[in-house]
Amino acid sequence: MMRSMFSGVSGLRIHQSRMDVIGNNIANVNTIGFKSSRMTFADAFSQTMQGASAPNPAVGRAGTNPMQVGLGANIASIQRLMSTGGAQRTDDPFHLMIEGDGFFVVGDDVGGTFFTRAGNFQTDRDFNIGLANGLMLQGWPANTTPTGNLEFNTQGQTTIVMGPVQGIQITPGMRQVPPTSTRNVEIDGNVRPSDGNTLDFVPFNFNMRDSLGTNYRVDMRLVLQENGTWLVQRSSFLRPTGGGDILVTNDAGAVTAPATLPDETWFPPLPATGSVAPGASGVPPLVITFDTQGDVIVGAGGANSFVNFVFSTGVNGADLNPARVFGQPNVAINGDVTSGPLRVDVSQLRQVDAATLIRSQDMDGLESGQLIGLSIGGDGIVTGTYSNGESFALWQIAIARFDNPAGMAAMGGNLFSTTPNSGLFNGIGLTPGAAGTSLLGGVLEMSNVDLASEFTEMITTQRGFQSNSRVISTSDEILQELVNLRR
Repeated sequence: MMRSMFSGVSGLRIHQSRMDVIGNNIANVNTIGFKSSRMTFADAFSQTMQGASAPNPAVGRAGTNPMQVGLGANIASIQRLMSTGGAQRTDDPFHLMIEGDGFFVVGDDVGGTFFTRAGNFQTDRDFNIGLANGLMLQGWPANTTPTGNLEFNTQGQTTIVMGPVQGIQITPGMRQVPPTSTRNVEIDGNVRPSDGNTLDFVPFNFNMRDSLGTNYRVDMRLVLQENGTWLVQRSSFLRPTGGGDILVTNDAGAVTAPATLPDETWFPPLPATGSVAPGASGVPPLVITFDTQGDVIVGAGGANSFVNFVFSTGVNGADLNPARVFGQPNVAINGDVTSGPLRVDVSQLRQVDAATLIRSQDMDGLESGQLIGLSIGGDGIVTGTYSNGESFALWQIAIARFDNPAGMAAMGGNLFSTTPNSGLFNGIGLTPGAAGTSLLGGVLEMSNVDLASEFTEMITTQRGFQSNSRVISTSDEILQELVNLRR
C-alpha cells in the first residue's frame, strides 16, 4: 500500500510537470520564433520481489519470470522541437524570417553573444539594427578607408569580407558617399555609311565628373575620311559648372593653352609600349575602322578601341583645388601634376545602313550622396540607398548553424545560448547561402506550437492526474481500514 501511494505521488508530480510544459507551450502560441517542448516519460526503478530462474529439466521444473513491483514514473526528457513555425507577413523591411536552419546572431559588449529565430528587428536613431531589448543584430561590414569612409573597388562597388561578427550599425562614413571621378565612358550607337565626303562628321557628347563631383560636358565628333575611316576629334573645351576651361594635354605630355588650341585637335591614344618625348609630334589620332559586318576593328593591326584623355591642373591659368582629380588618380607628366587618363571606349559603335545615333552609357563617376534608406535582401546583404541614385552594400547579416540546435539552452526573451551538446559558435558565422538558408523580408516566423495537439495532451494529462489521485485516496482508505481493525 505504501508503494502504491508512493507511485501515485510520483505520478502526480510527473503529470504536474507535464502540465507545466503544456501550459508553457500554450502560453507562447503567439510568441515570435518560439520553439515548443515535448515531455517523454520512463518508468522508475522497480523493486524485485523474486528473481528469474532458468528451466531445470533434471528435476522437472520450468523456468520462472522475475517478480517486480514498479515504483512510479520519471521524466525521461523534455525535448525542444526545432521545426519551422508558420510565416506571418508584416511588410516591415526590418522583420526577417530564416527559411531553413540557422539562427540570427545578436549581442552586445556586456552580455555576450546569443542566438534567436525571432527576426522582429528595428532601427534606432543611429540606424543600428537590433531587437527591442537593445541587443544588436550581428554581421560583417563593408570595407572602409582609414578615415571611415566606404571603400570602393575597381568596379565602383563596395566589398564585404567575412571576419568576427560585429553589431550592425551605420557609421557616419556609411551615411554618405563621397563623389568619385569618371574613369570610364562607353560610347555606342550607329553611324550610317557615307560616300566618302571628307566634310561629313557626326557630333556627340558625354558628361563626366571630377573627384569633387563637378559635372563637365565633353563635345566630340567623328570625322569621316576618304578611305572610309573615322577620326575622333574634340570640338570644344570642357565647360565646368560656373564657366572656365579645363586644359587638355595630349598623351605625349605637351600642355596646350586654350588660346592656341584649335577646335579640330585630335586626341591620340596612349602608346601601347614605350613612351613619347614631351612635345614630340607624329603621334597618330584615334582612327576607327569598321569591318564589312559594321563592327569596330580592334586588336593587332587595327585601330585602338578607346581614347585616353589627360587633363592639366589649370582653369584659365589658375590652379585647381588639389583634391580635384579627373579620371584615374593623379600622375605627373613632364613635371606638371595632372589627372588621368579618362578612358572613352568606342568599341561598341556600329556602321550599318540605319539611322545615325550615338549615345554614351555605362559611365561611372558619382556626385556625393546622403543615405536615404536601407533594405535587406534574401542573401542577407544590407543595402544603403543614397540621394545620388546609387545603392551600395553596407553589411552582410551572419547566420549561425549548429549540429544539434535542440541542445541549445533557452535564456528567455526568445534567446538561446550554446551548450556542450549543441556545438559552439566560431565567432564568424556563415552567409545565408552557405548555411543553406535564405531570408524573407517583411515576414516573421511565428511559434511552432500545434494548439490542437496541446489541448489533446492536456486532456490526457488531466485524466492521468485524476487516476493517480484515485490511487492515493484508495491507498488512504485501505490504511484507514487497517487502523480501524485494531479497535
